[in-house]
Amino acid sequence: MRRKWIEKNVDLVLLKRCIEDFFRNRGFKTKIDESAGECKILVMQQQARDRLEDVNIRISGTSKDFAIELSEAGEWTRYAVRLGYMTTMIGGGSLLLRGLKSREALERLEKEFWAYVEDIIGRLAGSGNTNQCSQLRLGI
Repeated sequence: MRRKWIEKNVDLVLLKRCIEDFFRNRGFKTKIDESAGECKILVMQQQARDRLEDVNIRISGTSKDFAIELSEAGEWTRYAVRLGYMTTMIGGGSLLLRGLKSREALERLEKEFWAYVEDIIGRLAGSGNTNQCSQLRLGI
Protein backbone atom coordinates (compact mmCIF):
# COMPACT_ATOMS: atom_id res chain seq x y z
CA MET A 1 0.00 0.00 0.00
CA ARG A 2 1.24 3.48 -0.85
CA ARG A 3 0.26 6.82 0.65
CA LYS A 4 1.36 10.31 -0.33
CA TRP A 5 1.59 13.59 1.58
CA ILE A 6 1.82 17.04 0.01
CA GLU A 7 2.95 20.34 1.56
CA LYS A 8 3.72 18.86 5.00
CA ASN A 9 7.38 20.02 5.36
CA VAL A 10 8.43 16.94 7.34
CA ASP A 11 12.04 16.14 8.22
CA LEU A 12 12.39 12.80 6.40
CA VAL A 13 15.45 11.77 8.42
CA LEU A 14 13.44 12.10 11.61
CA LEU A 15 10.47 10.33 10.02
CA LYS A 16 12.77 7.46 9.03
CA ARG A 17 14.05 7.19 12.62
CA CYS A 18 10.52 7.18 14.01
CA ILE A 19 9.44 4.44 11.59
CA GLU A 20 12.51 2.43 12.51
CA ASP A 21 11.67 2.87 16.23
CA PHE A 22 8.10 1.71 15.56
CA PHE A 23 9.34 -1.65 14.28
CA ARG A 24 12.20 -2.06 16.76
CA ASN A 25 9.83 -1.47 19.68
CA ARG A 26 7.79 -4.40 18.35
CA GLY A 27 10.78 -6.75 18.28
CA PHE A 28 11.77 -6.47 14.62
CA LYS A 29 15.21 -5.90 13.13
CA THR A 30 15.63 -3.20 10.50
CA LYS A 31 18.09 -2.59 7.71
CA ILE A 32 18.35 0.82 6.02
CA ASP A 33 19.32 1.38 2.39
CA GLU A 34 19.49 5.04 1.37
CA SER A 35 19.98 6.56 -2.06
CA ALA A 36 19.29 9.97 -3.60
CA GLY A 37 15.70 10.94 -2.87
CA GLU A 38 14.75 7.54 -1.42
CA CYS A 39 15.10 5.49 1.74
CA LYS A 40 14.28 1.80 1.98
CA ILE A 41 13.77 0.06 5.30
CA LEU A 42 13.74 -3.73 5.34
CA VAL A 43 11.88 -5.03 8.40
CA MET A 44 12.66 -8.58 9.54
CA GLN A 45 11.47 -10.71 12.44
CA GLN A 46 14.10 -11.76 14.94
CA GLN A 47 12.16 -14.99 15.55
CA ALA A 48 9.52 -16.61 13.35
CA ARG A 49 6.60 -16.29 15.81
CA ASP A 50 3.69 -15.92 13.40
CA ARG A 51 5.78 -16.73 10.31
CA LEU A 52 5.31 -13.10 9.36
CA GLU A 53 6.87 -12.04 6.07
CA ASP A 54 9.64 -9.49 5.92
CA VAL A 55 8.28 -6.05 5.06
CA ASN A 56 9.72 -3.31 2.85
CA ILE A 57 9.10 0.34 3.67
CA ARG A 58 10.05 2.91 1.03
CA ILE A 59 10.11 6.66 1.72
CA SER A 60 10.59 8.77 -1.40
CA GLY A 61 10.32 12.42 -2.33
CA THR A 62 11.18 15.64 -0.54
CA SER A 63 10.21 17.02 2.86
CA LYS A 64 7.31 18.91 1.25
CA ASP A 65 6.02 16.16 -1.05
CA PHE A 66 6.76 12.57 -0.12
CA ALA A 67 5.29 9.10 -0.28
CA ILE A 68 5.55 6.04 1.94
CA GLU A 69 5.03 2.57 0.53
CA LEU A 70 4.65 -0.63 2.52
CA SER A 71 4.97 -3.99 0.78
CA GLU A 72 5.74 -7.61 1.60
CA ALA A 73 9.30 -8.65 0.85
CA GLY A 74 8.46 -12.30 0.25
CA GLU A 75 5.82 -14.59 -1.19
CA TRP A 76 5.60 -17.18 1.61
CA THR A 77 2.16 -16.17 2.90
CA ARG A 78 0.45 -16.19 -0.49
CA TYR A 79 2.17 -19.43 -1.44
CA ALA A 80 1.17 -21.15 1.83
CA VAL A 81 -2.47 -20.11 1.46
CA ARG A 82 -2.67 -21.28 -2.16
CA LEU A 83 -0.92 -24.55 -1.50
CA GLY A 84 -3.02 -25.12 1.63
CA TYR A 85 -6.25 -24.66 -0.35
CA MET A 86 -5.09 -27.10 -3.00
CA THR A 87 -3.98 -29.75 -0.51
CA THR A 88 -6.68 -29.56 2.20
CA MET A 89 -8.05 -32.95 1.18
CA ILE A 90 -4.68 -34.60 1.88
CA GLY A 91 -3.73 -32.79 5.07
CA GLY A 92 -2.73 -29.35 3.82
CA GLY A 93 -5.05 -27.64 6.28
CA SER A 94 -2.25 -26.85 8.71
CA LEU A 95 -0.30 -25.11 5.95
CA LEU A 96 -3.43 -23.13 5.06
CA LEU A 97 -3.92 -22.18 8.70
CA ARG A 98 -0.32 -20.99 9.09
CA GLY A 99 -0.61 -18.94 5.90
CA LEU A 100 -3.86 -17.35 7.06
CA LYS A 101 -2.38 -16.55 10.50
CA SER A 102 0.60 -14.93 8.80
CA ARG A 103 -1.72 -12.90 6.55
CA GLU A 104 -3.70 -11.79 9.62
CA ALA A 105 -0.53 -10.75 11.47
CA LEU A 106 0.62 -8.73 8.44
CA GLU A 107 -2.73 -6.96 8.18
CA ARG A 108 -2.70 -6.13 11.90
CA LEU A 109 0.85 -4.76 11.66
CA GLU A 110 -0.04 -2.71 8.58
CA LYS A 111 -3.07 -1.19 10.30
CA GLU A 112 -0.96 -0.20 13.35
CA PHE A 113 1.80 1.13 11.10
CA TRP A 114 -0.46 3.46 9.09
CA ALA A 115 -2.14 4.81 12.24
CA TYR A 116 1.31 5.50 13.71
CA VAL A 117 2.59 7.15 10.51
CA GLU A 118 -0.47 9.42 10.25
CA ASP A 119 0.01 10.56 13.85
CA ILE A 120 3.77 11.11 13.51
CA ILE A 121 3.38 13.07 10.27
CA GLY A 122 0.74 15.21 11.95
CA ARG A 123 3.17 15.93 14.79
CA LEU A 124 6.12 16.54 12.46
CA ALA A 125 4.26 18.74 9.95
CA GLY A 126 6.06 22.07 9.63
CA SER A 127 8.75 21.10 12.12
CA GLY A 128 11.53 20.24 9.68
CA ASN A 129 14.40 20.66 12.18
CA THR A 130 13.29 18.64 15.23
CA ASN A 131 16.04 16.37 16.56
CA GLN A 132 14.30 14.14 19.11
CA CYS A 133 12.12 11.25 17.97
CA SER A 134 11.58 10.28 21.61
CA GLN A 135 9.55 13.47 22.11
CA LEU A 136 7.10 12.24 19.49
CA ARG A 137 6.57 8.67 20.67
CA LEU A 138 3.04 7.46 21.07
CA GLY A 139 3.66 5.60 24.28
CA ILE A 140 4.76 2.37 22.63
